This record gives sequence, C-alpha cells and structure tokens, in this order.
Amino acid sequence: MYRCYKSKNVEGVELFPIFSVIGENLLLLATWVIAGYLFWPVWILFNLPMLTIIWIVLVLIIQVLLKKHNCSGCYYYDKRCHLGWGKISSALFEQDSGDPNVGMKLSLFYIITPPIVLILSLIYAFINSADTAYWAFLILFIALNVLSFPIRKHGCSKCVMREVCPGSAVKTNENDASAI
Repeated sequence: MYRCYKSKNVEGVELFPIFSVIGENLLLLATWVIAGYLFWPVWILFNLPMLTIIWIVLVLIIQVLLKKHNCSGCYYYDKRCHLGWGKISSALFEQDSGDPNVGMKLSLFYIITPPIVLILSLIYAFINSADTAYWAFLILFIALNVLSFPIRKHGCSKCVMREVCPGSAVKTNENDASAI
C-alpha cells in the first residue's frame, strides 16, 4: 500500500460480496456500452463510428491506468474491494507500482465523462431529430448514471480507504494523495 495512505485507513469491510461486485461492474459496463451506442451516429468517417471507437479506446486505457495508479497502492490490492479491482490490479501490476497523484487525476473520468456524453448526445439528438430508440437509450444512460451514485457511495462507505482514495464518493476529510 502507498506509504501516504497507511496511517489514513479507517474501519471497513475486509471482503466484499461477489454479487455486489458483479452488479456494480455490470452497471459501469452498461453505462460505457450505452455511451458507445449514443456516440455511434455522432461522427462517422470512412463509414466508421469514430467517436465510438475513440470512446472504447479511452475507456480501456483509463481503466488499465486506474488499476495501476489507484488500485496497485490500495489496501484492497489482491483483495476483493466493492469493485473487485484490487484483484485485477494484482494480476496486472506490481504492488505500489503506480503514482497516487496520477490516479487522482484519472478518477476524474467518472465525474467528467457522463455530462460530456449527455451534452454531445443531446446536441446530436436535437440537431438530427433522433429516433425513439436513441432517446430511449439516452434516458436509460441518464437513469443508470443516477442509479450509480448511491450504489457507488454505498460501496465506498464500507471501504477501509474511503478517506484517502482518489475515487472515494464518501470522503469526510479533505485528505488526498497530493496533500500527503
């Protein structure tokens, strides 16, 4: 675990239930897939959905980098956190091999991208008179994102590192890796 985190741990769950881990990951996956669908018609070049391709590459890169820079230095490294990413990180990276400051910046992905997806999709939908299916997926995207906040907050509330994790949804202190 990153040295800067060791003294900041609090009481929490040691091992999260597998069904909640699977459920939370399916929710994240669903929002990413729906975002790809919403991006599909926005920018077509050479008959390819360029924005969807960029989105897929971005999601994959960010997810790998998050596992390195956040999860490799986490208390749950090689354990099952509420997302199960500590286990994934241990399969891919050496412990403490990342940089918590980079991890903190990468965590903004979860805050910044939903509004961007929503705004771009709304602009496309209004300009191009989107069909009912597109609007249905846009509403589903919004609903899943709204649903994800309390679910993520619940998982974070039971985490040992909730006060220092760059991606924590329940920090009560203003502790972060750059200030430590």
